[in-house]
Amino acid sequence: MSSKREVLVGPPKLTRYEIARIVGARALQLSLGAPPLVDVGRAPAKDPIALALLELYEGVLPITIRRMKPDGTSQLIPVRKLLPRARDYIWRTLESWKLH
Repeated sequence: MSSKREVLVGPPKLTRYEIARIVGARALQLSLGAPPLVDVGRAPAKDPIALALLELYEGVLPITIRRMKPDGTSQLIPVRKLLPRARDYIWRTLESWKLH
């Protein structure tokens, strides 16, 4: 394993595929009755995908990404570490859906 302070595998931000996977998994949890981690009263939409995107944008999801190298080694990276560079992309998605 590598240092916990530095992203050694992949880009230093969440990829759009990682965002899609995280939002999809969290939206499924919310649709099955998991409690939201953000205030639903201030969310512009009540559907699970919008809530999952908002939770990801605010950085309240306790999720870790595992990135694999071709040689089989991996690095575990907390989403909060990758989130700052991906927030613009998530914000543009919320704006395009009129969910901000």
